[in-house]
Amino acid sequence: MSYLSCVGCGWCCLHDQCTDSQRRHGYLPRCPELYWSDDAERYLCRTMLEGESGNNIRRNQHTGQGCCAPLNSWRQDIRNRDT
Repeated sequence: MSYLSCVGCGWCCLHDQCTDSQRRHGYLPRCPELYWSDDAERYLCRTMLEGESGNNIRRNQHTGQGCCAPLNSWRQDIRNRDT
């Protein structure tokens, strides 16, 4: 299978909270660590930006290994879905 790089559309985190977020916050309908960055024009995860613990979370979530939903239509419509 060929994976495409993550574009920060938010689909994964908005629809299925990762295990790292569940351990930190309990199960929630949406991860509180996910936020829309106007500067980057994409969703970002605060926990992935936290030094050594961020490195561990990026490794746990296979960050950089590609999108597992390459046919997802959100990939072509990257926008803030919080509004």
